[in-house]
Amino acid sequence: MAFNHFNRKQRLLLSSYAILFFFLIIICHFRSARDPGSFFFQPTEGYRPGYSLQRIHESLEWLSVFNRSDNVPPRPVSHVSPPREKTACVGIVTVKRPLQQDLDTTVASILDTLSPEQRAALTVQVLFALSKPSDHPDYNQTWLSNVVDHVLTYDDVDAPGYIIMNLEKKNNIKKKSLIDYRLGLQACYDMTDAPWIIMLEDDVVAQRNWYEHTMRSVQQVEDWRRHDTIKDWLYLRLFYTEKFLGWNSENWPIYLSWSVLLVSLCASAGMYTRRKIRATQGILTNSFLLVVCFFCVPLLITLFFLAGRVTWYPMQDGVHVMNAHGCCSQALLFNRENVPALLEYFEHMEDVIPTKAVDSVIEMQAGRAELDRLAISPSQMQHVGAVSYKEKKKSWKWEGPYRVKGAHGVWSMGFEQAYEMDMDRLFQMDGSA
Repeated sequence: MAFNHFNRKQRLLLSSYAILFFFLIIICHFRSARDPGSFFFQPTEGYRPGYSLQRIHESLEWLSVFNRSDNVPPRPVSHVSPPREKTACVGIVTVKRPLQQDLDTTVASILDTLSPEQRAALTVQVLFALSKPSDHPDYNQTWLSNVVDHVLTYDDVDAPGYIIMNLEKKNNIKKKSLIDYRLGLQACYDMTDAPWIIMLEDDVVAQRNWYEHTMRSVQQVEDWRRHDTIKDWLYLRLFYTEKFLGWNSENWPIYLSWSVLLVSLCASAGMYTRRKIRATQGILTNSFLLVVCFFCVPLLITLFFLAGRVTWYPMQDGVHVMNAHGCCSQALLFNRENVPALLEYFEHMEDVIPTKAVDSVIEMQAGRAELDRLAISPSQMQHVGAVSYKEKKKSWKWEGPYRVKGAHGVWSMGFEQAYEMDMDRLFQMDGSA
């Protein structure tokens, strides 16, 4: 339909719409730059590290003191509780990474801001998941024995040695990771009576107040369970990526229904206005309404979806039920009561072909047992690994503008934005003081 077919007022309205639509595109270009589900997502901006770099620097500076055997500050002695009565056990399974090791960052960032009482409430243990643990660059580091409660190898846990050596030779990372995760989880379960077991991968960094936020969130979850607001639960997610929180394809009937409803409302409103207001009859002609309802409105609907779901509906701060689209297994806090069944399911799945990834097995067990899964927003941890074995590459190299990045897109945009703002406010307060 030719543009000059319309009268002057109609052309003016369509021109105004075009200008408005252009400006909306510009707004989306900037506002959705960090939304991985958006058409306007910009990887350079979305994966730009900010707060995580600050935390890496702080934690490694704290750890450097413990890396000198001749000058190690004494570990604070606390009489808060007997050795086994801990609030949580933090289990970290570490392997030799292709490009860089981040174990020191992971351990230091969960400890450097804790009070003596908080530190006494945690048991931190690291499992070196290698047949020859000395091959790991951090195994003989001085800081390890100075800050970690238990340094474990396969000899210290009930590890199937022959199977693991065979998996290492075949480079069967997926199956080996299942066994390693189970062993790390089992070690925390057996060696402490802690009601919460926190499993971390060896390439995460924690925000400064992660312990307080996590413990408050756990208490909230328990209150919900006591009041039957949620079902029994398997884990509380301390890390999630917005990558899988976009417009989910299984909900397309809902999206289509709302879109059709909106177009119908616009058509009805146009015809009603034309009938009731005489002055609009020369503007709201059938041909003009046809263009508005089947071209202009669909364009706006399309732009709405292209902007991304996280742009329009970001997760609010707090605890949320996340029974679907949660990823990945970087940082999970497990409810001790449901750990034995999970361990049994891990053992079962280790013999199933094809082998499932760790996070998939955990989700399958939660589904089988009808357990809720929850997440803290914003994330308490950030994944700072340079590479991921999920990429299945024969060789690795540095790619992209950042040495600190979410390998394989496993990155929390919310972590950087939320705590970056907290750091800015902190610096402003220091400057004014």
